[in-house]
Amino acid sequence: MPDVIFEPLHFRNLTVKNRIFRSNVSGRFDNYDGSGNQARINWELKFARGGVGGIISSFVPVTIRGRIVPNYATIDRDERIPFWRELGRRVHEFDCRFIMQLSHSGRQRDIPGIEYDRGLSATSDPDPVHGFQCERMTTAQIRETVDAFAAGARRARDAGLDGVELHGANGYLITQFLSSAINDRDDEYG
Repeated sequence: MPDVIFEPLHFRNLTVKNRIFRSNVSGRFDNYDGSGNQARINWELKFARGGVGGIISSFVPVTIRGRIVPNYATIDRDERIPFWRELGRRVHEFDCRFIMQLSHSGRQRDIPGIEYDRGLSATSDPDPVHGFQCERMTTAQIRETVDAFAAGARRARDAGLDGVELHGANGYLITQFLSSAINDRDDEYG
């Protein structure tokens, strides 16, 4: 009997050659300005060459203000598409799928004050891990961020990538809205 892990995995619009995925391993490979570089491509190619069926990218911020630290490639504007297209093309050479993890740090960052003074969040309470200050998002900022996630998904599609994953765990922005321990709003986003 064949080992099921090596059988194709079928989703509605995506087939992966096997059931081995490289999870969203973090890494600061990229350029300070949010553009990607060859180091990231080389990293991803190691897994594609090794036979994984799919790669889920590390944290890809939908805005610069959504980075946890500098040197993470973003998907915050159309100028980023060619890099991600090239990465996807190279990974596809090994019949490997590439799924982009769309992310926003919210108040949870690793280094404060370098790119922006305060993180955005569902609350104005500081991050309990590092104590970094944040600001409660206005409804306009929430809508802009929702639009940034949608634009990131469109850019991933335009780059020829195979899908997106919304990072809704580990205390980042989506978690900050879903958690009653963090979200202290009394509006429609509470």
